[in-house]
Amino acid sequence: TKGVGRVAEVGARFTLDAMPGKQMAIDADLNAGLIDDAMAKKRRAEVAEEADFYGSMDGASKFVRGDAIAGIMITFINVLAGIAIGVMQYDLSAGDAAQVFTLLTVGDGLISQIPALVISTAAGIIITRNTSEDSLGSQITNQFKIHPKA
Repeated sequence: TKGVGRVAEVGARFTLDAMPGKQMAIDADLNAGLIDDAMAKKRRAEVAEEADFYGSMDGASKFVRGDAIAGIMITFINVLAGIAIGVMQYDLSAGDAAQVFTLLTVGDGLISQIPALVISTAAGIIITRNTSEDSLGSQITNQFKIHPKA
């Protein structure tokens, strides 16, 4: 999640840095008569929408990172609480309680981290996707065709 967060942050920063230049280009095209008022409004809306998107993705990546950290902390708490419950409530030895509840907690931790992994991967793909007109599937296929061997 750290890599996706950094990519989202850089994408948002680059988009915001490029925004004044894009706005000036729209104004120049409007003043030169290359586009009309309606087209200028449409292009300005597209620029604002792009900036909002990258800003939102930056915030979403920070949320996913926080969620993953919270999940790891909960996993450690579950291990300790499970051992305590195993010893006190089920009269297990500390070793047996640790073996049983660590195994259960690791399974729970893995299951709880899968959504964060999927969301992080999807966000990374969306943010780093180029702006060509090709579909996402054809872009992925083309990437694999470039270097077919690992």
